[in-house]
Parts: sequence; structure tokens; C-alpha cells
Amino acid sequence: METKQTGWTIIIVFAIILVTFILSAVLLIPKGEGGVFLLAFSPVLLLVMLLFYQLTVKIDHETIKIRFGIGLIRKSWKLSAIEGAAPVRNNFFHGWGIHYTLNTEVYNVSGFSAVELSFRNSKRKVRIGTSEPERLAGHINRMLEKNERI
Repeated sequence: METKQTGWTIIIVFAIILVTFILSAVLLIPKGEGGVFLLAFSPVLLLVMLLFYQLTVKIDHETIKIRFGIGLIRKSWKLSAIEGAAPVRNNFFHGWGIHYTLNTEVYNVSGFSAVELSFRNSKRKVRIGTSEPERLAGHINRMLEKNERI
């Protein structure tokens, strides 16, 4: 199974900032007022947008894998280490991107819907953002049941 969560807010905000930087640079460079800095910083903004514009979740018979944007940022967990999955609602403080709290890791690019993974013999939790939390949690739990029977 594979799901994708697209961060339209991230895409739109970064695109607007990028266009603003480029237009400002074009207008400022002839005046010698720092336009070169804006133009030089534009690739950094583009890279950040490409790194975080989407979150892809793939589940096979052994692992849950996530990949942000173009795939440079990745993470995976063995199904054998997971106790269960449940659909949850993140609050505002969970934010977007990658966050670590006392016992919870959050991976999200848009919205507040997520699946929370609980782990065997651990208080640690992982929240993965998704636009289909019930479907994703159900699939993970079915895979866990299937693996326990084997």
C-alpha cells in the first residue's frame, strides 16, 4: 500500500516567496541594493520546497517506509517492532515537518490527520501525517495480524 500527502500550503507559500525573491532581485540588481543576495538565496528556498512538498508512506510485508519530497529524507520501521496503529488528530503544536517531543516523533506536511504507531516494549510513539488515517491504520493493523499468524 502507498499513500501520499501533498503539502499544498508549503508549495504555495514557498512558490510565492521564491517568485517574490526573484522579481525583487531582478529589480534591485541594477540599483546595487542587495538583489544578488536574494537571487543567491532562491535555490535554498527551492531545495527546501522540494524536500518537504510531499510525504509518501509505503507499507510492505516487513516495513513501513516514509519519504519526504524528492526522497532525500527517509525513515522506516519494521512491522515486527510495531504493536498497533490508530488514526489520530494532531494539534497545532505538532506542526508540519519533522518534530520530536518527549516520547513522540511527528512526520507531517499538511493538515492534522495522522496515524499513530505504538511500539512493543516501549512508550515511544510515531505520528505519520496522512489524508487517509482510517485506511492507513486499518491496513497496518491487518498487516500486523497477518504477520502474527505466520
